[in-house]
Amino acid sequence: MTRTTMSSETPTPKPSTVSIKEEYHVQTRSLNSPFESSSDPDFTIDNHPLRIQDSFIEKYVKPNTGIILLIIAQFFNSLMVVSTKILETNPDAETHIKPLQILLVRMLITWVGTLIYMQCNKDTVKYAPFGDPAVRKYLVLRGSCGFFGVFGMYFALMYLSISDAVLITFLSPTLTILLAWVVLREKINRWEVLGSIVSFIGVVLIIRPPFLFGTNINGSSDGSSVVETSNPKERLIATMVALWGALCGSAVYIIIRFIGKRAHAIINVSYFSLTTLIISTVGVVFIPSMHFQIPHSKLEWLLFTNLGICGFIFQLMLTLGIQKERAGRGSLVGYTQLIYSIFWDVSLYHHWPPIWSWAGMVIIIGSTIFVLKFKSPSDDDGDCDLSTSAAKDPESLQSPDEGLEMDDFNIDDSTDETGN
Repeated sequence: MTRTTMSSETPTPKPSTVSIKEEYHVQTRSLNSPFESSSDPDFTIDNHPLRIQDSFIEKYVKPNTGIILLIIAQFFNSLMVVSTKILETNPDAETHIKPLQILLVRMLITWVGTLIYMQCNKDTVKYAPFGDPAVRKYLVLRGSCGFFGVFGMYFALMYLSISDAVLITFLSPTLTILLAWVVLREKINRWEVLGSIVSFIGVVLIIRPPFLFGTNINGSSDGSSVVETSNPKERLIATMVALWGALCGSAVYIIIRFIGKRAHAIINVSYFSLTTLIISTVGVVFIPSMHFQIPHSKLEWLLFTNLGICGFIFQLMLTLGIQKERAGRGSLVGYTQLIYSIFWDVSLYHHWPPIWSWAGMVIIIGSTIFVLKFKSPSDDDGDCDLSTSAAKDPESLQSPDEGLEMDDFNIDDSTDETGN
């Protein structure tokens, strides 16, 4: 008879359902959630580096996307300004290249770039390449004003330093307020009028007319005519053309904000580049003193290529930034251009602006900030200017053929921002 021997080992108890679930959740958290696993007893989800990075983006980057785009745009604009200055005043060149030819080449490259972009993104760019028929006439107007705006700057660079030519463009915020008062019948207060008058005193310090400053006050600090002219008549003409360009630039700002999201940013750039290309070509062909000049050196070819590429990026970033940012904050970003211009003047030409230019700089910038600060609080009383209305809800604007009145642009505080 065989005796069955019982094992003396105690059977292993089955793990409880609770312990299995707890182990599973611990392992799952350690594998899938970096915020939950740390040997540091003081570690929390809120101080994890990834969470801090996400918080920084949410708090500072996303709300200021328009500002960031405008800063990038101004950097590429400064590269264009420097390239233009070198092409127009290069002492080693046999003949200097005129502004119209520079615009012709630059806008040809930019326009081709817009066509390529629209072809590659035709699913996202509506009504490519000519835009919505309802806003085409405004796109043409935007392109025409844009031509005179950029031509004013390019012409001034032949006779003024980079910093002086750029400084005049900072009158655009003030001119925009005055233009909106005349064209759109927007309210204007006495502080805005005072700031506008003071800003033009700064322009006088840049022109430095001989009857106020004498005949020997003009000219660059190093005696080089490459930086700026010492002829008071040429300085006056250059300043007047630059002022006209600043006025047209203000008109462009209002038109872009009026169009809003009804036209893709690349279509805005396409109309501007094509219109400028057509006008520049007509000028080069029919103006007797003009002729098309082929670049003679590798430097000139490089500068022309840089103009086209930077021009495309600048216009695209500028239009996107304007569409995403309010007019007041967007205008202030333009002052970074002055920092760039002084840097190029000093680094390339060893030219520090004279004391009168510094004084004009302080007056223009100070008065412009003053005007923006004391601008009529349209958002508080329910009235909204055309640009703000178009940015908030461009689809709500009436067709211009139906007649536009200022009462049509009143926006309640509860209106959702569909444009930004």
